[in-house]
Amino acid sequence: MRVVLLFGAYAAALVVVVSLFEGGLPLPFHRAAAAGLCGTTLGPKDYRWPVKPFDAQHPIRGGFGDPRTLADVAFGKDRAGSAGVYSFHNGVDISAQAGTKVYPVVSGWATVPDGDEVRVLAGHRVFQYHHIRPAFQQPRRVVAGVTVLGIVKYPANHVHLTEIDGGTLVDPLLHLRPYVDHSAPDIGTIDVSGAAGGRVVSDDLSRRIVITARIDDDQSVRALGHWGGMPVTPAYVSAAIVDGHGNVVWQRTVADFRFSEPPRKDFWQVYGRGTFQNFPVFGRRYYWGQPGNYVFRITRAPLQVSHFVDGTYTLEVTAEDLCGNKTRASSPLRFTAQATDAARRQPVAKPTS
Repeated sequence: MRVVLLFGAYAAALVVVVSLFEGGLPLPFHRAAAAGLCGTTLGPKDYRWPVKPFDAQHPIRGGFGDPRTLADVAFGKDRAGSAGVYSFHNGVDISAQAGTKVYPVVSGWATVPDGDEVRVLAGHRVFQYHHIRPAFQQPRRVVAGVTVLGIVKYPANHVHLTEIDGGTLVDPLLHLRPYVDHSAPDIGTIDVSGAAGGRVVSDDLSRRIVITARIDDDQSVRALGHWGGMPVTPAYVSAAIVDGHGNVVWQRTVADFRFSEPPRKDFWQVYGRGTFQNFPVFGRRYYWGQPGNYVFRITRAPLQVSHFVDGTYTLEVTAEDLCGNKTRASSPLRFTAQATDAARRQPVAKPTS
């Protein structure tokens, strides 16, 4: 247990709690590195960092597409339909000490919507800088790396950067330079449950099933303070079911945050029950220091096992970061729907007298 922490509008009621979230055992996996979408050289749409030194990579403590959850249910019990606010993180949180000066990454026309944000219009792109104390109030022309937009506020200790290109949200890490990452995402567990809930045995599946996987990634550079080491979401997750002959009989892109992100209404079609952010809020409790739990819905809707020929299959899950580092994990699945249905249709023998 830690000390009580005041948290915005919830200050009067939030209790700080430290807890551990239990999960299953990890599955066999392997990691691989490949060419990705990050780098060190500047392209036509790329830019340097908004804090000094501009040409050095800074810690990212919150990634694009990360779950953002404010749940009004018991800890770890959130799911589709749960009371609360659930959304995708629409930018990156760049870790920085309070008082750090923040500069525009691209020159443009700046406005100050409120006391926590500065927006810069640069052609067809809009950049939003949150959690800073603006250095001015009236609209003005600002120059990349020269004009001070404001300073990082306490206790935020980070600047949130959003990029909107032609009305579409874009991961700023596509354009922040330099940005490199040498670690691959982690696939923790793959769980199979019945359509109505409750885990089932993966070697005897005969009905509709839901498959989820716990997947996250390490920070490319460790963030400052208590946020150091907290997980971020991978940029891309996909899954496939392969038969005994190596044929792909089912596949799905589970999540793809590489170029944009889904609308908020699709949150529970990407993330599964029990998903929550780092330092989550459940009910009126703020779980200080609790790492997030990122559960991905491998099956968007329950999978009808009867659509497959009975036999042993392999579920393959792939997670990839923006730099192309990949992790793959596999799990056997044994479908028995047809044999089960045939057994049910067998007439029941009448007892002999």
